[in-house]
Amino acid sequence: MKSLLFLFFITGTLVYAQQVIRGPYLQSPTETTITIMWRTNVPTNSTVWFGQNPQQLTQTASGNSNTTEHTVLVTGLNPNTKYYYAIGSQSIYGGNSANHYFYTNPVIGSQDSLRVWVIGDFGKGNAGQIAVKNSFLSWNGQNRTDVWLWLGDNAYNDGKDSDYQSKVFGLAGFSDIFSFLPFWPSPGNHDYNTVWQESTFLGIPYSNIPLENHEGPYFNIVDVPTQAEAGGFPSNLEVFYSFDYANVHFLSLNSEVYDYAQTGTGINRMINYINDDLSQNQQDFTIAYFHQPPYSKGSHDSDDLYEDVMRTMREEIIPVLESYDIDLIVCGHSHVFERSFLIKNHYGYSDTWDPAQHLVSGTNGDFATGNAYIKDKYIQQNDGAVYVVCGHSGSENSDGSMDHPVFCYDDNGTGVTGSFVIDIYRNRLDGKYLRSDGTIQDEFTILKKNIPSLNIIDTLCLGEAMILSAVLSGGSDSLSFLWDGNGETQNQITVNSLQSNVYTCNVIDHLTEQQTTSTYQIHVQECVNKVEESFLNPFILYPNPSKGKVEIYAEEVIQTLRVMDEHGKLVYHTFPQKNLLSLTLSHLPAGNYTFEATLSSGTYRKSLILAP
Repeated sequence: MKSLLFLFFITGTLVYAQQVIRGPYLQSPTETTITIMWRTNVPTNSTVWFGQNPQQLTQTASGNSNTTEHTVLVTGLNPNTKYYYAIGSQSIYGGNSANHYFYTNPVIGSQDSLRVWVIGDFGKGNAGQIAVKNSFLSWNGQNRTDVWLWLGDNAYNDGKDSDYQSKVFGLAGFSDIFSFLPFWPSPGNHDYNTVWQESTFLGIPYSNIPLENHEGPYFNIVDVPTQAEAGGFPSNLEVFYSFDYANVHFLSLNSEVYDYAQTGTGINRMINYINDDLSQNQQDFTIAYFHQPPYSKGSHDSDDLYEDVMRTMREEIIPVLESYDIDLIVCGHSHVFERSFLIKNHYGYSDTWDPAQHLVSGTNGDFATGNAYIKDKYIQQNDGAVYVVCGHSGSENSDGSMDHPVFCYDDNGTGVTGSFVIDIYRNRLDGKYLRSDGTIQDEFTILKKNIPSLNIIDTLCLGEAMILSAVLSGGSDSLSFLWDGNGETQNQITVNSLQSNVYTCNVIDHLTEQQTTSTYQIHVQECVNKVEESFLNPFILYPNPSKGKVEIYAEEVIQTLRVMDEHGKLVYHTFPQKNLLSLTLSHLPAGNYTFEATLSSGTYRKSLILAP
């Protein structure tokens, strides 16, 4: 009997020793990687089992050892693919269910549809927070959610680890979402209450301290890309960062880098980062998000003299963002919902609002009634932006005048909570305000004229054929084509000229009414073994055929490089900004691929065979 009791004690201790008390949760997904984090109540090693079949988790990845705070970077994944996973040490002790899965990101620059869910000021640990999450999951149904944004004040009242545990990761009715939906956070002033306590002398808020010294539970919990692992530009900090998803660029900023001494040190470093990041951004849509909004008349009034952070974001940060023709800015802090018209250049108090100077479009942006906002990607000017405040995803407020002139729609009141949903497909962005009662109360659409005017120089071996595409990227699903000379009305035509020629196609996007022209200069030449080598095409691919490793050399700096399969689908996209690079494409299936390089002198193409 004693031996049986002793065995029971040992067994019970082992089970208890491997209890997961936080997570697992997902961070920083890319096309080929993801980070999985969790907490145990006693130290163990860190292992993740994963695979595309929930019954066959045959691949493993390991992380830190003998720890309660587990972080595992899973690598070698395929883009835009669903994986299931489990966590453990020597054996599995968590996950391993139908709700433990993740998706890798699609190729950057691709036209895949995506859904973004946005919540702000949610970490109250209350029924409103749970209702907001449940309303979204119910409304969303079986649709895939790709990006989850946090707007700050993620854990009340002070952003302590215990606040995050009880009101976020351990909150029954809310925490079940973490096993399958990665979040991309931004901190708020409540998250920074503990950051200031742990980072500054006497815990004085908004002290002028180096950004590298910002410490606290928020920064311990998150694992965001600091080296542009998910696209964007390296920030070298978790204080602010950026990432790409499909054809959208996201910029997570930090309003809490303001300092009351008004030295501008933190703000100026953030401005420098914005310039570095957005100057190289070529995505179709750009979305910035941070905590304290530039405009609000809710629980916080951006006109109040003591709202120094809101004023500074409006006066210092918004002009920089708008100089890069930002599309959408989403914030929290004010515990209401507010959504602006399409506006620009309004950097003062509300009484300085002048529609003649600041209002780009005074419509409600409703697509169904023909009022969608339309912008142009390729005209170098500020076409205006839409501003959203969504700070009531757990918090609520019935005060405030709710009458800031930039806003087209607003909502608040006792018991009124909600979230914000962004749907993007090709050149269309739809924003929707989802109340916690499951109803859409406001929506708007931004359409983007984003079909590039192509001028491609290519070579064709004498006696061979070539497929020309009028549109390689951009535009909607409602395009019309007319090729000069032969009257063809399809996107693609096949040419097999015996002499050099120029082919031109006129393109109309009926969604935005954009009209553009694509031109191909095709030079026919004699080839050796059907391999094109011409001074007319100043970049080289080798070896060709390749088994996956490809070296690329150009006579000029390669500004962008796109790789498309034989069906014209984008499978790789990068912005090298150098003239020599190496690619590993062994994850792609064998076949014929087109490499398109944009140099300062033009856009050029070469074909390459990937061998098995």
